[in-house]
Amino acid sequence: MLQPLDGYSLFNIARGIAPRVIMFLPRNVDINQLADLSSSVHPPWALEVEKNFLNGKLKAITAYFSASSL
Repeated sequence: MLQPLDGYSLFNIARGIAPRVIMFLPRNVDINQLADLSSSVHPPWALEVEKNFLNGKLKAITAYFSASSL
């Protein structure tokens, strides 16, 4: 069956398939780690972070990664 993978491995697999990657993450994710992840590839990918609120409370974070050439 499928083995658990860390976010870095999943990101690298997904970027090999598509020019854009979207990750739906828990609210306590470190935004600086997302920035490090987007800059860890050559050339660095663009990153946009969206905070998802429900009834005024932060519930999740969505990270949008895209190849810089797009």
